Amino acid sequence: MKTVVNRTGKVFYYFIELVFAFVAFYFIVFFGGGLFGFGELQEDGVKIYVKSNGVHTDICLPVKTPFYDWTALIPSEDFGNVKQLKYVSIGWGDKGFFLDTPEWSDLTFSTAVNAAFLNSGTAMHVAYFSNDLLHSESCKTLFISEEQYSKLIKYIEGSFTLKDNKAVLIPGRGYWSNDNFYEANGNYHLFETCNRWTNKALKLVNVKTGLFALSADGIMMHLSK
Repeated sequence: MKTVVNRTGKVFYYFIELVFAFVAFYFIVFFGGGLFGFGELQEDGVKIYVKSNGVHTDICLPVKTPFYDWTALIPSEDFGNVKQLKYVSIGWGDKGFFLDTPEWSDLTFSTAVNAAFLNSGTAMHVAYFSNDLLHSESCKTLFISEEQYSKLIKYIEGSFTLKDNKAVLIPGRGYWSNDNFYEANGNYHLFETCNRWTNKALKLVNVKTGLFALSADGIMMHLSK
């Protein structure tokens, strides 16, 4: 009996060690992966934005250019109260977190655990704006070439679940009058976060960003010259 207890104690001890080792490793990746920036910042081209609420990042793009119209993918009819469409903000993230947490006060333990530890489903959050966005600490203005923008378009298009070449609306779940949620491809987990989605998009078009940014700070800190 004593031998069984000792073995059980050792197993539990090793399990706790593994948990602490994983937590330490994740914090190193989470905070360290975004410290070192790679890429460049241009001074002309197609104007886009990256905005952050301190936790989550979105990419903001001109609704219409001579070579692409986002309303063909995301119909303006889904946004009845927005009359003039100039910029569209797009972000990817955990579906349960997006839909069930309009405010931080709505966050539940189960939602947080599902987002962090389960290979959970995802959604796209889309908002249309009538004007240019204002450059600030939480909204960075960037410029990319037309070729880079074409790559970015394909990356973002590939994140949406499509039906008849249009984004699939999740009805009645927007936070405000100018936003909606759409079905998305991919799964969310600790190492594939909303900010990692933005991070990969910026790396694809050689915009300066963190090497492996899982946090908003790992992206935003590199977007000022």
